[in-house]
Amino acid sequence: MSFKPVLEFHNRAIDKLVTRIEQQKDLLTVVRSVLPESLASHTLHCVIHDTTLLIYADAAVWSSQLRFYQTVILDKISTVVESPVKRIQIRLSRG
Repeated sequence: MSFKPVLEFHNRAIDKLVTRIEQQKDLLTVVRSVLPESLASHTLHCVIHDTTLLIYADAAVWSSQLRFYQTVILDKISTVVESPVKRIQIRLSRG
């Protein structure tokens, strides 16, 4: 007996989640594009919540370095997102 992979089922909720994940990946690519390679590799996730861009780094030393790029990141993000992003919050990734 074979089972159909879960992503092959047409389900609105799953489709919406997959779309959101793809948008977050695209957002991460944009953020990484303005960072030095050494810092970009430690920038793990990006999520927009309301008017705040949440950026997750893998260690405190990298999150503190990200703070120096906030203005550049905001400028770049404003060219690719529909709703305005007014601030950045940098967090450590757990896990």
